[in-house]
Amino acid sequence: MKYKDGVLMTLTVTKWGGAKKLEPQDLGLKADEVPEFMRLGKKLLIPKEEREAFVQTENNARNALERASFPFPVGGARFVPNKVLMKILQELEAYKRVYMDLAASFRDRYHLIREDMLAKYPEHRDKLEPFYPPVQLLGKRFSFEWVVFVIEDASYQAKNGEDVAAAYEKFKASLETQFDKFLSDVVIDLRFQVQETCLKIAERVKAGEIINAHSIGAVHRMIDKFKTLNFIGDQTIESKLEELRGQLNGGRSAEDFKDETARQALREAAEAVARQAAEIGDISKITGEYKRRIQL
Repeated sequence: MKYKDGVLMTLTVTKWGGAKKLEPQDLGLKADEVPEFMRLGKKLLIPKEEREAFVQTENNARNALERASFPFPVGGARFVPNKVLMKILQELEAYKRVYMDLAASFRDRYHLIREDMLAKYPEHRDKLEPFYPPVQLLGKRFSFEWVVFVIEDASYQAKNGEDVAAAYEKFKASLETQFDKFLSDVVIDLRFQVQETCLKIAERVKAGEIINAHSIGAVHRMIDKFKTLNFIGDQTIESKLEELRGQLNGGRSAEDFKDETARQALREAAEAVARQAAEIGDISKITGEYKRRIQL
């Protein structure tokens, strides 16, 4: 079986941490003078804002990948549906450029950053200076890469012997079990996001709060995201979401939802979707139909 509706992706980002573990002697203590309930921190070799720039860019990239994918139960990979693959690749390319530009800037300013830190703490210079690597080595400390690969059954040749054949069959069965759970988790995750957004909009109406452009936009974004990531084909929820979208379309704006009739119609539609999304009794049927489709 080959799963053609998406690929697996891993993102690997490395950086020089700009810190070293704090040792007891750095504080004028012996090792046995540090109580067991205490944990020593780190010696910072660069200003925290320098490191935070790299951390923030990496976090932004990982968040972008997570928003467009699902956690896969093998190797810490993310399953990216084909519909969003090119979009996430473009986003990762943009984040890589930012990250590597930060790395180049850091290398260019490294000697200044180093000297500023050492000058700022002259009494600790002898404890800090040995931990600064040569600038020539910094280039190898920064990287931003991803790997994309497809999911296929393990295969073997008869000439490899019966033991190998049995092992491959075991691998295949294990992957099948994990993939079944993954499919169920995808349906549950998407339905939870739908339920959460719909309950929020219903609660706003119930509480008499204003339905503004931001609220309407959040519902549209949720519906669009569901349709994009719904590679399994949860048509039950998708059809309900189209009914909900019908309450928002027709040129309706936030101003239109000051009318009580429109507000209650929106609330009823949102609650209906939320109730349906909370149901999980049909998940096995949905994932089973999907597996039959991809096996054709």
